[in-house]
Amino acid sequence: MEQTPEKKSVKKFLKSFTREVIVPVVLALIVIQYVIQAFQIPSGSMEDSLKTGDFLLGLKFTYGSPIPFSNQKFPGYAEPKHGDVVIFRYPGEPEYPDNNPKRYTHLFNALMLGNYYWDHAPENGQPHIVHYADGPKDYIKRCVAVSGDTVAVHGGKLFLNGKRQDSLPAFGKWTASMRTLSPRDEVEEFVVPSVGDTLYVDSLPMVKLWWLRSLVAQENPDSSVYLDLSLLRNGRENNNYVFNDFKFPIENDRGLLLQTMYDRNRTVRQQRLTLGDTLSGAMPFSYFKELAKIGFLPMIDPHDPQLNSGFTRLVSYVSFEGSILQDLEGNVKRLNVTAPAQDSTDSAEVVEKSHFEIQRNLYLGSEKIDRYVVRYPQFFMMGDNRDNSADSRYWGLVSLRNIRAKAFVIYFSFENDDGKFALGNPLTWWRIPFRIRFTRIGKIIDLIK
Repeated sequence: MEQTPEKKSVKKFLKSFTREVIVPVVLALIVIQYVIQAFQIPSGSMEDSLKTGDFLLGLKFTYGSPIPFSNQKFPGYAEPKHGDVVIFRYPGEPEYPDNNPKRYTHLFNALMLGNYYWDHAPENGQPHIVHYADGPKDYIKRCVAVSGDTVAVHGGKLFLNGKRQDSLPAFGKWTASMRTLSPRDEVEEFVVPSVGDTLYVDSLPMVKLWWLRSLVAQENPDSSVYLDLSLLRNGRENNNYVFNDFKFPIENDRGLLLQTMYDRNRTVRQQRLTLGDTLSGAMPFSYFKELAKIGFLPMIDPHDPQLNSGFTRLVSYVSFEGSILQDLEGNVKRLNVTAPAQDSTDSAEVVEKSHFEIQRNLYLGSEKIDRYVVRYPQFFMMGDNRDNSADSRYWGLVSLRNIRAKAFVIYFSFENDDGKFALGNPLTWWRIPFRIRFTRIGKIIDLIK
């Protein structure tokens, strides 16, 4: 039977719609999922090799494309090597809200709108859908060391396998006018672990223990990972102890600790401080215990009705730096030198000093582990703008599992450092042609020298 003109018209429309809309969209989604990673340079940490406002494409399949609906990847044909510019998931944030993969299920990545999760156990009155608008974030840095390399930083200079690196890749730069003991300038020598290496919880200094916690979390995204610290005084827990004279240096990465010290000690606010000074005041051990356990700080109150109205609940997190735990370790050591003697009711009895130590317990899920065997290759990342880059010097190693893509090409570049262009203000749109960096478009990142 011959089809009516109306049926033919519908059939023709469906074919056309499938060919012109559905097929291109599906192909685009496949490319986005398996082939390319779009990234915008948000800060100056890679200057002047990459500039704020550069828009990049990265190749996912180089290091391995993600397997849909899982936390695994297809094998890549290469691993990051020295000098590669790499896009990776920032290891200082939880991959799941509240670092709780059992409570939340990842629904989808809405690209520029962030990630959405399903909350299986929302509180009364809260929605099931959780919107992680600004994370988990992707970072871009240069790979400067791989598994098996010996790394150190002294005076802001990288030492790789014992050799000082006096030159910087591409158009990197040093800008600091003074050097301090911050992680930016000083990192004790260590070996980047390889697959199969065993790392022992009790043998690591506190900073490297924090790096281990991050490494375990990266390699086990479907399990909660947390570090439980306890203060022992002569072998007994004393987690309510308050340091009367807790000292730490004024550094760029101590902002969280500095603010807490201000909040707890009114007299501290009266001091005039500059970079490199030492600040002291009262600090409870419980503050560090809680920070180490959660590993990050929630930035949005889940009970704020103004921020959590409607169909979704917002979450956002900021990490804290392991150098805070280094300050804790140093103050405990100092306490053992100046610790007050124990009380004694017998004047003839020899009075001994109190001995303080930090007990560490690292948990993978519900299991306490005293060692960890590395499962993936590890990498040490640094920004080309060495004195203005939050990188592995602060938050440790990046596991191959967290690697997203190899940066490939600049497809667009827009300069707006002065903020005079605003997308929401049509009166500034005339600036667009004058802000495009045409000479940067099409630059292959490996060829930027």
